[in-house]
Amino acid sequence: MREILNYPQIDKQKLETVKNLIDRINETSPNDDYIEELNRITGKSYKAIEFMEYWGWTDLDTLAEKALTAEPPRICDLTTNEIEEIVSLVKTCFISDDNKAEYYMELLHKSLSLTDVMSYIMSGKDAAAIANDMMIAASNSVIAL
Repeated sequence: MREILNYPQIDKQKLETVKNLIDRINETSPNDDYIEELNRITGKSYKAIEFMEYWGWTDLDTLAEKALTAEPPRICDLTTNEIEEIVSLVKTCFISDDNKAEYYMELLHKSLSLTDVMSYIMSGKDAAAIANDMMIAASNSVIAL
């Protein structure tokens, strides 16, 4: 797989800082200082509400890693083999790593002119057939602006 397709590495030193900031956001009434610091570290634009009572849907480690993960790129020249590899990764990651699955689904969504990436992945077909179907659909797709 090309380097640009590799899942981005998380800066472990920033991870503890981000986890502490998320906890502080939850412990205090809305405090712009904590959210501004989090946004500065992650390079994203979060609002405090996005972290409120996170424990109801995820854990702190997962949330902090997601916050630190760079946005997936848009890659206009994905090959069928690369799509097949990504689809296989997503299917594997559904079981063990939600962040990676979400990252790669977003990468496919940005890179192919398809609005329903998940329906292809969940079709029950093997990765090669899914990649082929996605390439055909993307090449026949028309986006109206």
